[in-house]
Order: sequence, then structure tokens, then C-alpha cells
Amino acid sequence: MKDMNDIAMDQTGNEPDLLALLGSRLCHDLISPIGAIGNGLELLELSGGGGEEMALIRASVDAAVARIKFFRVAFGSATDAAAMSARDIRATLDAMYRETRSRVIWRDEETRSRAEMRLACLALNCIEVATPWGAEIEVVRNEAAWVIHVDAKRLKIDELLWQSLGRGDLPRDLKGSEVQFGILADISRKLRRPVSVSADERHLSLIV
Repeated sequence: MKDMNDIAMDQTGNEPDLLALLGSRLCHDLISPIGAIGNGLELLELSGGGGEEMALIRASVDAAVARIKFFRVAFGSATDAAAMSARDIRATLDAMYRETRSRVIWRDEETRSRAEMRLACLALNCIEVATPWGAEIEVVRNEAAWVIHVDAKRLKIDELLWQSLGRGDLPRDLKGSEVQFGILADISRKLRRPVSVSADERHLSLIV
């Protein structure tokens, strides 16, 4: 049996099947908080009470709900009429990253279209791959693009993967855990919003 993160190709064999990869990605990211909910329930049943067990359940539920909201923006439909406020995206990101080693500082105060928010969320999802040990991530919107700065003690950079964003193409060996790179490359190319990335051992900047 193939692993759920196996490479999925379209019927022509030329490009990754993004829908198949998306399903893989959703399952991968949601299984951890859902598993923690199950562990919390088991502890609650054994102890017959609440306390720390209930806190574990609450934290897991909050993280799961926030990530689902994030996925709806990053991977869902983005119509011209739909919009999202800075308060809503900030609340979602705060809840999603609360129990992680990373912190996202959302410095934009404007209500933006779902299409704009989608670009930012896809970029943040890409950055998660490079920051498994945590980081401080700052999101700014200038007149033309999103500018995201990352500061970390160390980064995990796959040069070929990140270069694909700059070229605006899809790597042939894209994995399920990397589907956001392919989607961001595809959308930015269609919107004529090229992605610019620069990185060293501790810092990363992404503009889209």
C-alpha cells in the first residue's frame, strides 16, 4: 500500500494532481490535533474528572478549528465578492499557532479579498515547511504585494522546492506535504504576482 504522501500525478503524467495532494495534506495536518482530542478524552474517562485533561481537549479543539478555517482560506474557493477582516485572520492565526513554537505577527489592518488572503495563507503554509523548530513570522502588505519576513534560530530549506516558487512552475516530485507550494506557484502565475524568495540559515523573506 502506498503512503498517503506518495506523489500523485495527473492522467497525462506531466503535473502533480493537486486535488489528490490536497486531500493528503488535509489529512496529514488534521490528524495530530484530532489525535490529541482522543488522548484527552481517554485521560478524562480514566480519571473521572476535568482539570488538565479538559484543558488539553480545549487546546486541541481550538487548534483544529483554527486550522480548518485557515485551510478554507488557503485551499478553498476565493470569489471576488468574498472578503476577510484583519481581526478574523489574526484570531485564526493566533489560535492555530498558540500551541506551536512559531508566532505570526499580522501587521496589516485592512479587510482584504479572499483572493488576497489566499495568497498570504498559502505563503504562510509554505513557510511552515521551513520552520519545524519554530520562528517569528511577520506579515506586511505594501501597495503591491504581501511581504513576509521570517526570523528563526535555524531553517529547513529545500532549495529546489523554493526555487520552484520563483519560477512559477510545479516540481514533478511534489509531495502531499508540499502541495501548497504547487498551488501558490500556480495561482501567482495566473494572477501575474511573481513570488520572490530570499533565505539564509536563519532568515527568510517572501514577497507575493
